[in-house]
Formats: sequence, structure tokens, C-alpha cells
Amino acid sequence: GFIRAYKGLDLLLKAFNTLDDSYQLIVAGEIYGDFSVYQKIIDESPNKVNIHLFNHYIQDDEVPLYYSAADVCILPYKSATQSGITSISNHFELPIIATDVGGLKETIYHEKTGLIVPKPDSNLIKTTIEDYFLSDKRQEMVKNIQEDNKLNSWSNFAAKLLDFSMELDKLKH
Repeated sequence: GFIRAYKGLDLLLKAFNTLDDSYQLIVAGEIYGDFSVYQKIIDESPNKVNIHLFNHYIQDDEVPLYYSAADVCILPYKSATQSGITSISNHFELPIIATDVGGLKETIYHEKTGLIVPKPDSNLIKTTIEDYFLSDKRQEMVKNIQEDNKLNSWSNFAAKLLDFSMELDKLKH
């Protein structure tokens, strides 16, 4: 995807700058617009050696590498309708921390498949990141994502569609 202003990278970087040095941050995506605002926050970060920047177009075959290296996907959006990243994270069984904007919480179930930050605020994002790692809920969230993925699988959809079709046939006769 693209790194755009509405996606709140500045909020995430500011939150990251207040975390201790045990945290690592991967920022991956093609830059859309001016990156100097973000670069300034990175340059001033006490944890800048723990910020791993991949600011280029991520090829499809590279996507699994980034998701397998992550413990959580963070969507610090300032505004949004929804995000394709949620589907990709679910595919890779990766819990999500996201701000409560747009329709993000419609696919991220708070404390089940991820955590919802009440609003786009760097302090709240920081606290939620810390809570995520301190709560040790990752395995439980992964299990919930796996169950959700089964419910939303193509094979389950096809089975329900066939059941529905058979019920319609019964009603016709």
C-alpha cells in the first residue's frame, strides 16, 4: 500500500518514540507525497535504530516476509472507510491494533482479533501497544482469527449457498 497522511504514520512514530527500546517497528509501503515530516520524527527518535523502513512498492511475493516478521499489524488511521490491510492481516493470522475510525472496527473485534484504540492519538496508541504485549493475548487472538477465517472461507460460503439453493428448491415444490 501507500504511506499517506490519513493513515497516521506520524502518530505511530510518535507513539513508538515513547516506547522502550525492546520494541521494533517495521514501516512498509510506497511513499505517497512528502516523507520529510515522517523522516524528521524518525531522525529525532531515541529508538531510530529500531525503526526499519521499507519505503518502496511491496511486491506480492514480498508480502509474506513482512507479515511473518510482525507480532501485530498497527493501523493508526486518522480517517478511513475501511482497509484492505485487515483482510491481508487476517489471511496471515496477524492481530491488528487500529484506531476507531471509519469501518475498521467492523472487521476487527476488540480483544478478540485485535485491539481498537478509541481515537487517533499517539499516547493512546502507545498505551494500546504496551497493553497488547503485556496482556499476552496474541495466541488467543490468532486462534480467534483462525476461527473467523474458517467462517469466512470460500468453502463455507459455497456450502451455505448450496444449502440455501436446496431450501429454495424445497419451497418451489
